[in-house]
Amino acid sequence: MARAKGPERRVLAVYTGGTIGMRSERGVLVPGTGLAAVLRTLPMFHDEEHARARGLPEDTLVLPPASPGQRVVYTVLECQPLFDSSDMTIAEWVQIAQTIERHYAQYDGFVVIHGTDTMAFAASVLSFVLENLQKTIIFTGAQVPIHALWNDGRENLLGALLLAGQYVIPEVCLFFQNQLFRGNRVTKVDTRRFAAFCSPNLPPLAIVGADVTINRELVRRAGGKGRLMVHSSVERDVGLLRLYPGIPAPLAMAGAGTVSGFDMTSEAALAKLSYVLGLPGLGLSRRKELLVRDLRGEMTPPAVDELWSSVQGNALSHGVAQLLSLSQEADAVRDALAPSLACAAAHAGDLEALQVLAELGGDLSLEDFSGRTPLHAAARGGQAGMVTALLQSGVDVNARDQDGLSPLLLAVRGRHQDVIGLLRAAGACLSTQDLEDSGTELCRLASRADLEGLRAWWQAGADLRQPGYDGRSAQLIAEAVGNLDVVTFLQSLQHGAGVGALGPAAS
Repeated sequence: MARAKGPERRVLAVYTGGTIGMRSERGVLVPGTGLAAVLRTLPMFHDEEHARARGLPEDTLVLPPASPGQRVVYTVLECQPLFDSSDMTIAEWVQIAQTIERHYAQYDGFVVIHGTDTMAFAASVLSFVLENLQKTIIFTGAQVPIHALWNDGRENLLGALLLAGQYVIPEVCLFFQNQLFRGNRVTKVDTRRFAAFCSPNLPPLAIVGADVTINRELVRRAGGKGRLMVHSSVERDVGLLRLYPGIPAPLAMAGAGTVSGFDMTSEAALAKLSYVLGLPGLGLSRRKELLVRDLRGEMTPPAVDELWSSVQGNALSHGVAQLLSLSQEADAVRDALAPSLACAAAHAGDLEALQVLAELGGDLSLEDFSGRTPLHAAARGGQAGMVTALLQSGVDVNARDQDGLSPLLLAVRGRHQDVIGLLRAAGACLSTQDLEDSGTELCRLASRADLEGLRAWWQAGADLRQPGYDGRSAQLIAEAVGNLDVVTFLQSLQHGAGVGALGPAAS
């Protein structure tokens, strides 16, 4: 994930229909055409003076300056006819994917304006049928038409346009009520409240407030360097059967070919099944293998460490040893596997497995495919014993992964105070990059009375007086919202009371 650069970012907004553009006719909501004309009348969606100076066409609008020196220019492509999302099927969603494919080279990001009834299904389908995605695609819509005085459509659409234009998040996402979700992780949970969607098993990729907070650890990297490909040959004849208490056993086990869906939503499961069954030239065993594998971030399969922890006795260490004790001809394979296995063992806190890896010649400082070392994994998982063992082996305490994250910063985010203490004692320190937006983060924690989070930052060596984006410190924010415990804590640090742990004075 990266912040998009350049003075002008172009976004295509595909308007398929939905509540956001509906109008009331004789007391009944009907699909409303001409969304671009409506947005043109709203200053928050269109800078008419700039558009006139640029000579932009009628279907192309420009947002007011999103950041110094950068604007988002967007074109509204309206489907003919507009759809009621409850009537849409996989065929229509594949058409949306093909529309994106046709315009892929001309735009930096894409927004799909869609009805909420089947938006989670649509986002899930597109996440699978789009291969080699390297640009941001965001679904959004509204619970109340944008014409209504009190509505959620304006914030949802504006947020989606800004995120699609300003950030490179190479995923199919869904933006609603100031939260950006992975598209194949959401489900609709409410038909009346503005918070219509939730992501039950994955935190939001981003949260929009006074600023944009991106959860960089969750954003998937671009799937490939090749040309965008649309898998249009998806299987239409699939269905869902929800298990319920008392369901007849013969019905529940029908087919005797059940595979685990782990924590997938029903929307993602349906989309994945359609995609996998539609792939040409695959046998049954290969299709089953794909169904239980995480393909687009849609599921959290048992990680290697979770599988290991479920093994009883010494089977784990024996399995690792057997896996890595390969022939000399397969040394390259062993060397490629060792870093990932070491990271998995570190995250699980399995000292025995890590010792086996070390005895077999595994370098405990090597990076896995994401640039993370076992120390990163142990720090993120709060495994103090594992951190101690790795530090004693001489690993780099300030190593950085591909996203520039250090073990110390991961421990701070996880609020693992024992791990923070170990890393600081070994010489770890927060870098200028780590502290770049720390003031704003500290203010956010103070506003939420998150003492544990503030204590973690202080213990890691951060200056809690660092101002946020508006120049106010965490203490001023805490005083303003009445979080007295936070005020007392911050004042105690200023007066030297402390809490008996490493802080800025010890760095």
